Amino acid sequence: MSRSRMGLSRWGGHLLALVFGVLMVGAVEFGVRQIPALQAPPFTVELAQIDGRVLHSINPSYARRFFSGVAVAGMRMTPHPYVTPFSENSLRVVVVGGSTVQGYPHPRRLTASAYLQAMLEDAWPDRQNDVFNLGITAVSSFAVAQVTADAMALNPDIVIVYTGHNEVYGVYGSASLSQGGSSILAKNVHYSAMQWGLSALVRQTLDSFRPALDSPPVSLLRVMSEAGPVGAADPRRQQAADNLRQNLLDIDETCRANGAQLVLCTLASNERGFAASRYEPLLEAGDLAEWKERFEEGQRLLKKGRVREALAELDAAAAIGGDHAEVQFYRARCLEQLGRNEAAHVTYIKARDLDASPWRAASALNGVIRAVARERALPLADIDSSFYTHSPTAGIGWELMADHLHPSTEGQLLLARGIVSALAEVPGEFAPQLEKLRPDEAYRRHQGDTPLEQLAVLHDMQVLFSEAPMNWGNEDYARQLALQTDSLWAVLAPGERSGYQRWRQGKGGALLALNAADQLFAARDFARAEQYYWAARREEPYTSWGDFWATLRWGRCRAAMAGELDAGEKRQITAMVERMQLIAQTPDLTPGLYAFFSGYAEYLLGRGGVAQLEKAVADEAVVRLFFYDLLALLCEGLVKEHRSGDAERYVREVTGKLGQGEYGQFLLAQIAARKNG
Repeated sequence: MSRSRMGLSRWGGHLLALVFGVLMVGAVEFGVRQIPALQAPPFTVELAQIDGRVLHSINPSYARRFFSGVAVAGMRMTPHPYVTPFSENSLRVVVVGGSTVQGYPHPRRLTASAYLQAMLEDAWPDRQNDVFNLGITAVSSFAVAQVTADAMALNPDIVIVYTGHNEVYGVYGSASLSQGGSSILAKNVHYSAMQWGLSALVRQTLDSFRPALDSPPVSLLRVMSEAGPVGAADPRRQQAADNLRQNLLDIDETCRANGAQLVLCTLASNERGFAASRYEPLLEAGDLAEWKERFEEGQRLLKKGRVREALAELDAAAAIGGDHAEVQFYRARCLEQLGRNEAAHVTYIKARDLDASPWRAASALNGVIRAVARERALPLADIDSSFYTHSPTAGIGWELMADHLHPSTEGQLLLARGIVSALAEVPGEFAPQLEKLRPDEAYRRHQGDTPLEQLAVLHDMQVLFSEAPMNWGNEDYARQLALQTDSLWAVLAPGERSGYQRWRQGKGGALLALNAADQLFAARDFARAEQYYWAARREEPYTSWGDFWATLRWGRCRAAMAGELDAGEKRQITAMVERMQLIAQTPDLTPGLYAFFSGYAEYLLGRGGVAQLEKAVADEAVVRLFFYDLLALLCEGLVKEHRSGDAERYVREVTGKLGQGEYGQFLLAQIAARKNG
């Protein structure tokens, strides 16, 4: 055989082996994908269906697609139940981005997306508006582009994109530790490989051999710290800008291909309040010693109120060490205290952009967002400019920010209004009626902004700013948060305090508002309890506790205060029953629980509900959980039906079994009083 033929034969053998290997891998992958536990989490899940209606939900576990091999705390999406088919007049809006979109540190009903939903209901009263919050903590625009592509399954009319803060440190960011390479192509390859069933099988197999090494999820700040500093001249900064641009262009192409209107948002961050991270400039030993002396003296003088002298020392430090974020931040504070607010604002921005720990988007990234909006003729919600307009001249600070980049409650509302205003600039069917929007306080009441939610945010932020690295330069703010927390605690009602303590101790379920509501109801503080039950309803629709139980107790509070429910309140109860009929098809709602909730609803609607309540009393699990309400309503209904003997029997059986003799005696006395009355 000739040498050329031998070479061809050898190459043919290699090619055949390669094809065989690929086919084998494909076959194994196909088999592995049949195992549910090894499948990539789907974007949505089907929960139930009845009479041609299907209840779906955004899948909270979908976020795991982007965190393969990285256990970051809070890596989930907000579950969002929705019913198909959508009505003909429905308007579907998806909001995509990172933790700001998710709403940290606020509960879901108090996020910008939730406020946007309420505002659109006012602005488009004739439409069925549905705003989907698709924010995922710690993700960069690469992940946001993937989420947007998958969100097209919702057939959205409008896509709102708020992304860019995580372009350096976030998952699939330019300085990410474990998500492929720096280019978009490398990230796509890595992301695709991580969705394979084989990848999941390998990870689970390795994890099974090292259980002792398992550790709890870490915070995003810790992940960032491990990535190390990324200075203003670091090439990864430019890579972040390039990645953001390409990902925004990809998102635009996805939206255009699917007929969705894309709206981009610029990014707001805490310029004036949040201190730049600590690091020393690269100087010779002598120069470094002089720099430190000048810098520390400037800080000392500033604390003493000797502002002009402090500025002189800081200027000297800047002359020695060049552009340094922390020096510029304290220079800006001096300028602000001297009343030179415009110069202070410029300097605060400079400090943020120089920060070697770029947790906040630098000016260049907002420049990318504005440029893409111009090039593609896209609506732009200029959130950065809006926040600055509503802030002191020296810059955006704690007035609108809860931490370094997440908006406070006031900021969440302003973010929602900025998006609505951008939609008003869109010609055609999407122009909302802005004159119909209500004041901020009305939306806060509607969404259930309670004192306890405010307390929880203050407490969590105090903890955050009391630990490194967030406490560096922010010690005064941590002390201020502690004072605000104490002041708010002092004015809470006993039921609110009890509910908050139980929630912190994990004794009463995961929903803070519901913990407080039940404690207030037990104290017969119906006015406050009604507000917290309303808040719980806004937080967790289509759930047994946050929706059905909270709605029924809310109705009970309203009836206790007014004597009976009005027509609008009865419609709320009826709508709850309709939601419950869908959930009744799932294992989450047992027949006994369904009977109890149904009977409770019928009672509130003035229809008795005795038959359903008697079914519920046969379910021991329901009796243990709800004996207080169940017996009270059942006894009242049985007495009205002239079945006092049955009422007394139920009371003795249930309270005797549960050891609630005192409550039993109370109910028996009530039955006797009703009989004699």
